[in-house]
Amino acid sequence: MAVLAAAVILLGGLVLVNLLLTGAVIRKLRKIAKETSAGRPESAGLAVGAEVPAFSARTVADTKVGADDLAGAPTLVGFFSTDCRHCLPKAPVFAATAREAEAAGVRTLAVIVAGQEEPADLLAALADDVRVVVESEGGAMTGAFEVAAFPSFFLVGPDATVTATGHEPDRLLPAPSRAR
Repeated sequence: MAVLAAAVILLGGLVLVNLLLTGAVIRKLRKIAKETSAGRPESAGLAVGAEVPAFSARTVADTKVGADDLAGAPTLVGFFSTDCRHCLPKAPVFAATAREAEAAGVRTLAVIVAGQEEPADLLAALADDVRVVVESEGGAMTGAFEVAAFPSFFLVGPDATVTATGHEPDRLLPAPSRAR
């Protein structure tokens, strides 16, 4: 009977040590996850300060657009994918932001990456407020901006360098450009 009691006490102690170690590991993993997410950039693509590399594309209105066209004035560029469930709800937000931006002298351009679905819904949501490029996956603009997540938005400065990136287009514009 004494051996049984000693075994139960020993096993109880081991279980208690195991719980303490498990709790410590969980706290450490939470701390690492918090530090990692805090250092993660908001947008997956060209970093702020990066120069937009050369590219050539055509809008749906059949006008040529290239990296040189981004120089001279700020340009808000939005990337959408037909396979992205978050893109269609963001398209009207981008169109509204584009109207505000254009009034403040900021040009706008949207890029729709045509995947499995047709781009008609995104084109309709963007309406006539924005110049639109439709390209296939791995297209010239998506490659130039190194877009890896959709929707992604970039504010390109007059010197053709990225000045802001994010997943919310209205947060990229300077405060005077936003009428809220």
